Amino acid sequence: MMRWLLSSPRRAARVGRHLLLLHVTGRKSGRALQVPVAYRSAGDGRLLVLTNSRWRVNLRDRPQVEITLRGTRRAAVAELVEDPERVARVYRDLIRQAGYAKAGRRMGIRINVDRVPTHEELVEAAAREKLALVYLDVPVRATP
Repeated sequence: MMRWLLSSPRRAARVGRHLLLLHVTGRKSGRALQVPVAYRSAGDGRLLVLTNSRWRVNLRDRPQVEITLRGTRRAAVAELVEDPERVARVYRDLIRQAGYAKAGRRMGIRINVDRVPTHEELVEAAAREKLALVYLDVPVRATP
């Protein structure tokens, strides 16, 4: 259902503000995969996806992907970040921005303390839960 919603500009008008389809090829199977993922602005012109899902391994050393963003399919370059130190820094910044009380739900994580977790706690959680970041660089299309 979500793939269908996100595959058309008209249908994706509302839900596509926070979700996109990531098109990747399976590393071992060679199958084409379409994965609905939540995204946000990375603040530097790229899109950011937070994940601990297994599909992420398909991006290792394979940055060329396609995405369907607001119903339009386009090429993108993915940067997979699995280093717990780097992941923890981004998660900590996002938790601070959202406030720890709301961050868990907004980010799809469980925060077991009544404060912003320390960097060390987040590094441990990133390693334990296999948290990763995917930055998507989506080239701007030139208009004719």
